[in-house]
Formats: sequence, C-alpha cells, structure tokens
Amino acid sequence: MRQRSRQIVKLDDVAHQAGVSPSTVSLYIRQPDRVSEKTGKKIQAAIDNLGYVHNKIASQFTGGRSCNMAVVLPSLANVTFSYVIQKIESTVSEQGFQLSIASHDHSLDKEEEQIRAILQWSPAVIAIAGADHKASTLKMLKNSGVPVVQMWQVDGSAFSAQVGNNQEQIGYSAARYLLDTGCSQLAYFTTRFDDDIRARTRYNGFCRALEEKGEKPLLVDIPQTPNIWQASREILMQTLVKERGVDGIFCTSDAIATALLMETQARGIKVPDQLSILGFGDFPSSAWLAPVTLSSIKWNADEIADRTAEMMLRMAQDKTWQGEIVDVGFEIMPRGSTRLPF
Repeated sequence: MRQRSRQIVKLDDVAHQAGVSPSTVSLYIRQPDRVSEKTGKKIQAAIDNLGYVHNKIASQFTGGRSCNMAVVLPSLANVTFSYVIQKIESTVSEQGFQLSIASHDHSLDKEEEQIRAILQWSPAVIAIAGADHKASTLKMLKNSGVPVVQMWQVDGSAFSAQVGNNQEQIGYSAARYLLDTGCSQLAYFTTRFDDDIRARTRYNGFCRALEEKGEKPLLVDIPQTPNIWQASREILMQTLVKERGVDGIFCTSDAIATALLMETQARGIKVPDQLSILGFGDFPSSAWLAPVTLSSIKWNADEIADRTAEMMLRMAQDKTWQGEIVDVGFEIMPRGSTRLPF
C-alpha cells in the first residue's frame, strides 16, 4: 500500500507568499518587534494560511538559542509541586520559552534516564529537585554545559544556583515547636520513607531536636498506597494503641495530617488537648478545615517558584552568570491542631 505523500511547508514558502526574503521571515519569527508592523502582518498571514511551524531544532543547529527549558521533579501528585511548576511555566513562557516536565517518582535511576533524555535536546536550562542525585547524573550534568538550578533544597549541594529551604532545619523546628507547646512523646508520620530523600533529611533534624531533650522519636512509615487518606487514618489508631504516650505528631505532608485529623474527629480524640498534629506544606485547605484547622509549615512555594523562574531565565540569557543560593526560609503556621507555645 502506497503511503500518501505530504508536502512540508518550509520557511521559503512563507517568504514567497508574503513577498519578502527568507531572512526577513526568520527575523520576524525570532524577533517580531524588529520587523515593521505592515511586513509582520503579511508574514503572519502567510504563516497562518500555509500552516507553517517553525523548526526550532534546526535553528539551534545554525547557532540559534534553545527555547526549551526543563524541570525534573520527584512527583506531580504533590499539590505544592504542581502549583510551583504552573507558576514557573507561566513566567518562562511569557519570555518565549517552552517548559518540559518530567517526574521520576522518587527513583534516582529513573531521574538519571530522564535527565539524559532531556539533555539530548540541549535545553537552555534544567531545574532539578533536591540535593541528592546519582554520581553519574551529576557528572552528566556537569559535562553537558547546560546551566542547572537546584529547587526545594539549599543544604548539601555543590550547585551554584539553588532556591529552596534547609530541610533539616525544618524538621528540627517542627520538633522544637511541638515540644514547646507541651508535647512530650513525638511521632514522625511519613510514607515511602526510603524513597523520599527530603523527608529523611527533615527526620534527621527532627531527631536532633529530640536528642537534645534526651528523647527518642517514633517513626511511622505508612505503606505505599494510592489512597494515602485511608492508609493514614488506619495506621493512626494502630499507632496510638501500641504507643499510648504519643501526644504530638509531625507529618511529612498536609495530606497525611488532614487524614489524621479526620480520624481523630471520628474517634472522639480531642485535638490539640490529647493529641497535637502538625502538617507540612500549608495546603490551601489547611486553614479552612472544620471543626479543627490544621497547623502546618509553610515553605514559601510562591517565592521558590518566582526565584527559580527568574534564575532560569537569567542563566539562559547570560551564560557567564553562575546563579546564587537563595534560602527562602519557612514559617510555622499555628492553628487549631496544636497548642500555643508556653
């Protein structure tokens, strides 16, 4: 069976129909403000009429700037990650860049594969999450010559461009806050603990605060499940029955913390009098839960998004700029699920 032949529309075709030179069409596509309004309208009309799509890969081969950027994340299911990516995309697209997004589900092996595939397209900049990566991934990034921005974390990395928080300090501050509000036996609720590097880093800080008080933490690693709400609610009662002295819980996400709040309401457990619950991420719903609002740690996602996008754009446009380290800090948001510090 013969395949239907197709005629590819080229830049020369647009130039011929618009009655201008190919170089003028190329200039209009790259810098439309440098072409007169009258000529620009003729070129755009020809582009629309012919259905022409500019080949940006070909432009790169002829010395043009890459218009592609990339972000590699551990998860897109996290509402905070999704929010930040949406803000970054909105900012860089306004400057003519396309943002590619990859999610490796907390697998450093998969992250390496994704970064290798992205680098093959020579992006202008790539942003990656966190400070922990395979040595082979770091070597590949270094040798590629592509600028790298590290997101979400500013502790424990050699990258010159970083935007995020000190994750260990967050865990330390969470434990100190619960202790200062009168809790005496603390638990750390997480999921996929072995895979979530930032959760483990926060746990290290959490343990350090308790060690200073001569206390030991209880680690509760919720089994991986598509329904974190159900799993969190079920494991809360199992934990409280087994460890009857637990009176303070720090959760690695507001999703887990909200599920625990739901279970305490169903079981008649008084929050925060009998049990204090502190979340992480400060989801939009956390301040509006009823009958008890959720105390949480706000990690300034807006500033992470804004500063990451700004850094990506500047590094794409100025090859000599190496970036900077920006610690956006964090804030504990006291609400109904915890008592106030003494």
